[in-house]
Amino acid sequence: MFTINPTPFDIRLVAFRIPIRVHPSFWLGSLIFGQSLGSPELIFLWVICSFVSILIHELGHALTAEAYGWPTEIVLYFGGGLAMSQRGYNETPWKSILVSLMGPVAGFLLLGVIFVVMIGMAFSGQVRTPEAASDFSYYLQQALSYLFIMNLYWGLLNLIPVMPLDGGQIARTLCEVLRFRDPISAALKLGVVASGAATYYFLVQRKEMMPGMLMLMLCLQNVSALQTPR
Repeated sequence: MFTINPTPFDIRLVAFRIPIRVHPSFWLGSLIFGQSLGSPELIFLWVICSFVSILIHELGHALTAEAYGWPTEIVLYFGGGLAMSQRGYNETPWKSILVSLMGPVAGFLLLGVIFVVMIGMAFSGQVRTPEAASDFSYYLQQALSYLFIMNLYWGLLNLIPVMPLDGGQIARTLCEVLRFRDPISAALKLGVVASGAATYYFLVQRKEMMPGMLMLMLCLQNVSALQTPR
């Protein structure tokens, strides 16, 4: 549906000497996911929290890859992001697995910080109700809750063994370590089963449309990849 090809409307940033490109579709996707919040202020907070959360996730990948001497670029686009590395002669399966893991780990570390701040606000009595929506503390509370939800669920979803999520990349690498005849096909078949089960769970059991549709889309993508000659 969307490509990550450069456009004249891309926003370009640098963090820790890592080039970052934000595709226009990233903002569109964030608006779509947050539109149910209704209030323009809350939608704006949601978009900013999406940017921070996904950037932290991708920086977890990128900084680990850079530590191995692999030049990396980050692209944020519709529904997520990519940390693209130029891997060198010193690549090993376990380094690849660590790079894949460090995205969710970075999000979980941010989640821990957010949890501590939320507990601190609760004990200090700074939590505000919607009736006090003009209060800065209320919007801070909302932003923290969005960050908490995003980093918890985004990290867990990414660990599901479905290509091209982090869990799928780890599964593919493990298939290579275990010397499967066709590691990519094995990872894709696992992805079809895992994403199919996740689709049923979210759409049928939980009635949650957004994650369910995401898993359904990934399931169809893995089925299509299995039918594509490599």
